[in-house]
Amino acid sequence: MVPRKKAEKQWAQQKYEVMAKSYRYYSSIRDRFREAKEEEDYAAILEELKELEQLPYTKKGFNNMAQHLWGYFKRGATQEEKDEFFERLENCSSLPDEFDKGEPAAEHLLSYIKKTLLASHPQPYLSQSSILK
Repeated sequence: MVPRKKAEKQWAQQKYEVMAKSYRYYSSIRDRFREAKEEEDYAAILEELKELEQLPYTKKGFNNMAQHLWGYFKRGATQEEKDEFFERLENCSSLPDEFDKGEPAAEHLLSYIKKTLLASHPQPYLSQSSILK
């Protein structure tokens, strides 16, 4: 696969995972895509995405990412779904400043997004996201 196509595909899958670690990382990668012109640029983006996989989530980044995901559902969600989402998001306020996948409050919210919101309100783009796997 051409480095550009591979980088774009990888980014589409990992963008919310990166955002959950820090919006600064997300913005940096997004901006690098805008500036990329050569194969080496895309190869460097792929390398950075691989390095970012090793970093922990941050509470602030995770909260921001969750609210971005909510944006896909807010128009079609019922009041009950909205209340449940925001209750689970509020439970994430007890997360440590940095954490790895598997933290119960975070997993509880991601599970709700995947099993309830995504099931009730399909979003093909989100269904490929690594954060919801």
